[in-house]
Amino acid sequence: MNIIECDKVAFVKNGNTILQNVSFVVGEGDIVGITGPSGSGKSSLLRLVNLLQSPTKGNIFYKGKNILDYNPMLLRREIGYVLQKPYIFAGTVYENLAYSYTVRNLQPDKAEMLAFMDKVNLTPDFLDKKRNEMSGGEQQRVAFVRSLLVKPEVLLLDEITAALDEANTKILGNFIRQQTETKNITIIFITHNIEQLRRLAQNVICIKDGQIDFQGTAQKYFSSREQ
Repeated sequence: MNIIECDKVAFVKNGNTILQNVSFVVGEGDIVGITGPSGSGKSSLLRLVNLLQSPTKGNIFYKGKNILDYNPMLLRREIGYVLQKPYIFAGTVYENLAYSYTVRNLQPDKAEMLAFMDKVNLTPDFLDKKRNEMSGGEQQRVAFVRSLLVKPEVLLLDEITAALDEANTKILGNFIRQQTETKNITIIFITHNIEQLRRLAQNVICIKDGQIDFQGTAQKYFSSREQ
C-alpha cells in the first residue's frame, strides 16, 4: 500500500522556484533515500510532507488523503520529522523524551526510553543531561529517539547522521532498518553519504535543481552511476 504520494508538486518561495513537477510514491514500510546536490530542494520536500510548508502547486497525499485536509498537529504524530540541526527543548533529556508520551496522553516509560537510547549508543546518564552538555551528534540521537517514542508511521530524517562518526552512523542505520522490519515504519531520509545510501536505502530519489533526476530501486541507481 502506498502511504505517501506526491503528485506534480511545486514549491515557490520569495519568487524562487524551489521544487517543480515532483511526483513519486512511497510504499508502507519502505526505506527511501533522497540525495542530490546541496540547495536542490530536498529539505523543502520533507517540510512539505510534514506540513511545515504547503505546496504552491500539486498535491501530497498521506494514506490516500490530501495532507491539507489533516489537522497539522495530528498529522505530525503519524509523520515524524528529525532535522539536521535538531531542536532540543529546554530541560533534561528525560524531559525531552517524556514529551513523546505527553502528546499521546501516556505516562512516561523510563525503561522504554533507556532501551531506545541503548540502541543508538547513548548511556543512561544522558537522561540527566541538558542541551548545552551534549555534542551535536548526541543531540541528533536524542531527537531521533524522541521522534521514535511518539510511535510514528512515517519518519522523515534530514541528514541526521551528519555530525556522527562512521561507527555511530552504522549503529543508527542498523536501528532504522530494525524499526522498519519490526514495526513497519516508513523511512524517508536525506543523505549526502553515498555509503549510507547504499547500505540503507531500498529506493532512491535524486533531486537536482528542484526536479527529480532519478527515482527507482537503489540497485538501479547505483548501476546507473557505474555506467
